[in-house]
Formats: sequence, structure tokens, C-alpha cells
Amino acid sequence: MRTHNWLDMYPDEYFDEKKKNPVCYMAYGPAEPHGVYNAMGVDFYNSYLLACRAAEAHGGIVAPPSAWHIQEQPYYDWEMDCCGMGLSLTTSVTEELFLHNLLYHIRNIDAKGFHAGILLSGHYLGGLNEDMRMLCEYYRRKTGSPIQLWAGYVNELDYDFLGKLNLPGSAEDHAGILETVMVMELKPESVNLEKIRQPLNVERRIAGNSNDYGLYCCPATLEQDLPYMTRDLGRRVVNRFVECLGDLQQSLREQYTDRPRRYITMTETEEIWASFCYLTKRYWKCVQSRYEAEHDIYLKFPGFDELEGKAWAPAEIF
Repeated sequence: MRTHNWLDMYPDEYFDEKKKNPVCYMAYGPAEPHGVYNAMGVDFYNSYLLACRAAEAHGGIVAPPSAWHIQEQPYYDWEMDCCGMGLSLTTSVTEELFLHNLLYHIRNIDAKGFHAGILLSGHYLGGLNEDMRMLCEYYRRKTGSPIQLWAGYVNELDYDFLGKLNLPGSAEDHAGILETVMVMELKPESVNLEKIRQPLNVERRIAGNSNDYGLYCCPATLEQDLPYMTRDLGRRVVNRFVECLGDLQQSLREQYTDRPRRYITMTETEEIWASFCYLTKRYWKCVQSRYEAEHDIYLKFPGFDELEGKAWAPAEIF
């Protein structure tokens, strides 16, 4: 196949590939500062370019990417509150808009007849992966669609593998070893460690600094981490994650049962969204305050079976 990128495909290529490998990858990650030494697309590159490699290796189609993500929450403004930056450099949207768009992305690939969808986020914030999975489950429950879905963070693909690398405890930090070395492999021109020794071209209050993070949200442990930041390590991590994505798409395709599916209209999608928010929003982890996130204080999601049995639950949409 000449390309697996939906944007670059001719219609005949799209139909040929979807017939052979009816799996769609959807990647998410914003532009966000990751130290002076990384381009700001780290989270985006580590999801989108990883998905492209997986599709090239195992088949499937990579959907047009979304380089906007959750940040700048008034109750947990991570760049400013945690990193001490003077302004945000992130392509930010609200939690509601991010999940709302996600629903429309799911609905779209379902309407196109894909058997499976893999929603991969390179951007991490407390519990969002669980909120994404909650939305996927609700869509399938309400529509009866046979589409199989997986949603989560890049690092979730194989935590055991990452643990066996014997890296410092800070390895998974924002702009830390793992994020940086993956970009070294996926888009090497977007990492320049020499910039660490160069003078700032803005006031220090803009670039930020705190007890936990250095300039532009890099880890406080950066000097200790530098010896581990190699492209060879990045290649090992990327190759393992590509292998995991191959196993994942095979598993999703095996779970798929072919049966007629109903076309879900835009109006019905809005009704699904309203119903989902009404039932679940109090349980979303991505809307918690900094204190709640850092102390793991969340309302426990009881599951849809219990929620939909409540007298106050919305009536069936269809």
C-alpha cells in the first residue's frame, strides 16, 4: 500500500485498504511545551506517527489527526500552576469539547463500516483514559453497533516492557526520557539537546520554573535523565509499541461480529452526547481539581447497568 494516511489516499486506495484491514487509528495530542530541547508537537508525534508506523506494519487506516487537547483548566492549569509558566503555549480545548469531538470521531468511523477503532492519546492527564473508555462503551451500548473500540494512552500499550527497561523513576515524566526518545526515533529533527545549554530568548517568568519542573515544563531531573536520551532507546520503545498495536488490532478484529448496523445521524449523536453527560459527567476524572487529582479523590463510576436503572436516568433515545 502506497500510504495508510486517510488524507493522502485516493478513493480506490481507501476502499482497498478498508476491505483488507477495516481498522482505523485515531491519534490525539496537542502542541505543548516539553522543555527547550523538544519541539512542541511531542504528544502529537508520539501518538500520530506511532499510529502511522503501526498501520504500515500491520495494515489499517490512520484518520486525520487532532492536534488539540485538554489544558488550561481554571481549576487545574498545569502549565502555570505546576510548571510556573507565565502563559500557556498549548493548543487547548475544554474537557467537554475534547470528549464531544471524540464521540463524533467514533460515530464517523462506525458509519464508514470500520470493524475496529483505536483511539490513542499521547497527552496524559489524570484519568482521561478511563473517561475515553467510558464514552466508547456508552456509544456501543446506545447504538448497538458491532464496532470494537480501544482507547487509552500510548504508554498503556505495555507498562511491563517499560518497567523492564530499568530507567530512572522519572522516565515517564512530562518531557522526560520516554517522551523524548520516542520523538528521537519518530521525528528526529524535532529534538535538539544542544538547546539545553543555550540562553533563553524570553524572560524567565515566561518559560517557567518550579520545584517539580524546569524550563518549559521539563523534568527537574533533566540532568540525570540526559544520558538515557538516545535514539537507540527510542527505537526499542517504538518497535515494541508498534508490535503491541498489531496485537491489539488483531484482538479487536477477532472480537468483531459482523451484523447489520444502523446509520447514526448527527441529531442522534447529539442526543447520545446529552445522555452521556447527564449520566456520567459527575464521574469524569478529567474535570477534577489539582487537589482531587493529586490525592486520588474521585467519585467511583458504578457502571452503566446501575446508572441506567436509576429513576432519574434519561429515557432510551431510540
